[in-house]
Amino acid sequence: MNPEKDFAPLTPNIVRALNDKLYEKRKVAALEIEKLVREFVAQNNTVQIKHVIQTLSQEFALSQHPHSRKGGLIGLAACSIALGKDSGLYLKELIEPVLTCFNDADSRLRYYACEALYNIVKVARGAVLPHFNVLFDGLIGC
Repeated sequence: MNPEKDFAPLTPNIVRALNDKLYEKRKVAALEIEKLVREFVAQNNTVQIKHVIQTLSQEFALSQHPHSRKGGLIGLAACSIALGKDSGLYLKELIEPVLTCFNDADSRLRYYACEALYNIVKVARGAVLPHFNVLFDGLIGC
């Protein structure tokens, strides 16, 4: 991960914490992401919401570094929680990187992927049904 890269609207502190090896620091970053996304929801700023989700997916959840992947997963779950009922609008973007992590060699990362998927589905509820086949296939492939 390139430290010089701009991850706005994620602050450098959030980025640093998402990459940390300690779960507690990644959790703090997730809470900050949740606050940030709630602000964007209140402002109806869909562009920034999509940018946060895309950054968490591409730069973290699909990263080569295991701690970054774990940070990305917890960050995506935090986005879903912050979005609440609106998470259904972003389900494809939230679910795909999580399902990709189901195939990771690291069992802890697969556990974090399951936890992230649980939190995403818990918030999305019925909106997740159109994605049921993909979810089922991802879970069966574990």
